[in-house]
Amino acid sequence: MKRFKNKYQKIHLNNNIYLSKEKLKEKLKNKNYKLLFFFIIIICILSFLFLIRKLYKNNISNNSSIISNTSNSSDIKLNIIENDFIKDIKKILKDDEILENEMMNKYTTFKLGGPAKYFFKPKTINQIIEIIQLSNKYKIPYFILGNGSNLLVSDKGYNGIVIQINENNFSYLKSTEKDSNTFLLTVGGGMLMRTLSIEACLLSLTGLEYIIDIPGTVGGGIIMNASYEVGITTFLKKVKVITPEGKILELNKEECKFVVRGSLLKDKNYIVIEAIFELKKGDKMIIQKTMTNNTVKRYENQPMYFGSAGSFFVWDYRYGSMYKKYQESNLVSYRVGNAMIFTDNIAFIVNLGNGTASQVMEIVLYIEKIMKEKYNIKMRREVVVIGTFL
Repeated sequence: MKRFKNKYQKIHLNNNIYLSKEKLKEKLKNKNYKLLFFFIIIICILSFLFLIRKLYKNNISNNSSIISNTSNSSDIKLNIIENDFIKDIKKILKDDEILENEMMNKYTTFKLGGPAKYFFKPKTINQIIEIIQLSNKYKIPYFILGNGSNLLVSDKGYNGIVIQINENNFSYLKSTEKDSNTFLLTVGGGMLMRTLSIEACLLSLTGLEYIIDIPGTVGGGIIMNASYEVGITTFLKKVKVITPEGKILELNKEECKFVVRGSLLKDKNYIVIEAIFELKKGDKMIIQKTMTNNTVKRYENQPMYFGSAGSFFVWDYRYGSMYKKYQESNLVSYRVGNAMIFTDNIAFIVNLGNGTASQVMEIVLYIEKIMKEKYNIKMRREVVVIGTFL
């Protein structure tokens, strides 16, 4: 009996072991199915993500292709327009009067500025008018350059047309006697104010001795209503201008509507190509002495040995002392790189030698920000700024 019992137990044990193995196999089999199922799901998810990524890339590629094609198409169209424009310009100007990508730092008193896309040197009024009309036709912006003395050009340059009107192409003077003591001077807009002052002195005509050291052309000076004690427009009688549409107008002094450092001429973007002044006879020795004194004062008070564009802002004296406000705001001698607010005359921003237009503009924007935030003063720029500074 005992033997049978042991045998039964052994059989029972073997059966349990067998059953356990079967269960284990079944469990392993189930586990394998789960792993396989999980693996299949992972593959499906990855495949789906891969498909989405591929579709996204294709979409980006297609969009880029469209943008690229559009950009290329625009570039081609622009090139065709500019080629046609240059062909028309060559019917007006000689080859040596047409320059491309001309560096503007050679033409500004700031000694700053990148390349102008087109730089033209017309010799006649009709040529100026035709250039302006072509500019309007082809929708290419233009800028009139005199002596470059009241101008800041971006380091990136100017993406348009620069038309030069200076002593090289529009400088002439004609004296007409009105009576024994009064003379009319007819002057080309490109003549330097300094030259006009000297010519008037040689004729013993008084009134223009105060503009002896104002840098700039007669045309530019009239538009900006330039002055140093006595201004260039004080003895002005009338002007001949070219409008933005390419028409010639004659305006008397009253019609020019002069204000401090400005005029209707400036607001309307008129080009002064000729001016008539009415001057009286004077003592040549006294005129020369006044000119000398003005030159001495200018060298004492202004940065004659650094690049600058004159007073950068038009200051309204109703706000009090500009120097005091600059001093309170730590702006005196404020410097960015090689550009600086001139210590001896804070109205000037100077190029110390290797400055950039961007450095000058950084100072300008900082001054405007401080004066607005601290004193609620909106600064008005006197200097003309062209080009992109972003």
